[in-house]
Amino acid sequence: MDEQKINNNILKKIRLIVTIHVLGNSSNINLISKLSRMHNIFLVEDTCESLGSRYNQKYLGTFGDFGTYSFYYSHQITSGEGGMIVCNDKKDYELLHTLRAHGWDRGLKNKSNNTFNFINSGFNLRPLDITAAIGLNQFRRLKKMMLLRKNNRDTIINRIKNHEKFKNQFEFFEPTKNLEPSWFGLPLLLNKNFRSKKKFFLKYLASKKIENRPIISGNFLNQPAIKLFNLNKQNIKSSFPVAQDIDERGFFIGLPTKKICVNQLHYLVDNLLNFDGF
Repeated sequence: MDEQKINNNILKKIRLIVTIHVLGNSSNINLISKLSRMHNIFLVEDTCESLGSRYNQKYLGTFGDFGTYSFYYSHQITSGEGGMIVCNDKKDYELLHTLRAHGWDRGLKNKSNNTFNFINSGFNLRPLDITAAIGLNQFRRLKKMMLLRKNNRDTIINRIKNHEKFKNQFEFFEPTKNLEPSWFGLPLLLNKNFRSKKKFFLKYLASKKIENRPIISGNFLNQPAIKLFNLNKQNIKSSFPVAQDIDERGFFIGLPTKKICVNQLHYLVDNLLNFDGF
């Protein structure tokens, strides 16, 4: 989200903001939450990729009305699948509680005497005991894993910047000011001069058994699923220039939760910089 483009005319038309904290980093949550409160706008923080990150000592996901987190396999912690949502209002909690279990009121303080009483529509999103146990165990290790990933990130970036073949082939994402980030991946942007080489570069990395992923999904308007919503795709690049730029130049690699060894470090960085297209 480019907060530079947020103005009063736009805010008058908005009832909900979903701000995304990407790969452990933070949006400008201080400004966005302030504007949301001033204009009575609901704020949902998509914190699926930033569990454990703190802005001004306050956890991301706790600034807005709702905060979502993901426990997918590759994120900060995992329960195998699933995730978590937090809120700061009792009525919202009760709504979420019913939505996760078919709209059932079981477990609510003011539930009906009717054993099977459904007060809303809903889904079947209750975690299994085994996934809950895995998730709780991972929570205990979160701070340790955050530190290991941070150290691995710093080590890889320093190695790239000090490598004899580094000639600004990549741009690096720095953490937002006043943020204590919880990284789980190392996002990179290809130099603008190599924009057209991205497809071939990622294929080259895969051939070297270096897994890579797009940053989220790039510009989602480029995804086939967008056809379901009948949106006008004529001005994708001009209407969403930040998302489109990340789509065309961005990718990320994972950060292990064990200290990266010298051989792994050299193999990774050497292959990142040995691409013939640079």
